[in-house]
Amino acid sequence: MKEKKVKERKNATAKDREKLTAKNFKKVSGPSVDAYNEMVQADYVKIIERAHQLSSIDKNDYSAPIMITVPDAFYRGGKVNYRLDKKMDETFTLIYDQALVYVLFFGEKSLFYYQANINHINGQIAADIAGEFNYSDVIHIETELKYDNNDKPKYLSLDLEIGLVNGTIVPFHLRNHRIHQDYKLSSFLTNQEQQILDILKKKVRECHSN
Repeated sequence: MKEKKVKERKNATAKDREKLTAKNFKKVSGPSVDAYNEMVQADYVKIIERAHQLSSIDKNDYSAPIMITVPDAFYRGGKVNYRLDKKMDETFTLIYDQALVYVLFFGEKSLFYYQANINHINGQIAADIAGEFNYSDVIHIETELKYDNNDKPKYLSLDLEIGLVNGTIVPFHLRNHRIHQDYKLSSFLTNQEQQILDILKKKVRECHSN
């Protein structure tokens, strides 16, 4: 009987999660929902835990982690739902129920990186990839800002490619913004994008200057 009760409780939790996500994305825009945001933050905690395990690192090996999320269907042929989340300061944030998540851990001499697909509808995480490289091995850094279609753009993306001395190219998708009526950036790059490029280039240049 105990095992049955635990199973029923778990099923109820999963159903509540799906119901909350479906309700949150029923409209294309609306006030931020605390319960949903807390659920997503809990998913991100799991992401960090998995990244630590795969990279064999802990919080003492890097400065604060930087997390990047871009919309990406969890299942092949699946559909990502979007929503304009209105914050207390009247600004909007574009959120989605499925994403490709990158986490960058800038260490003293190395960059540890992790990526995985996450489905906030049910909390599933898959396709984990973790890697690392020394700043001294970087010989090329390239960024590309582009539209998916110059005539009728729907998305604006920013890609970063890091070339290593052994010929390996390490790619990161820093941005994949869906363009909408209220889409407007206060500057050419977001604060997070600028932060990533500044930290990376500073560490690489310092390493090569020594």
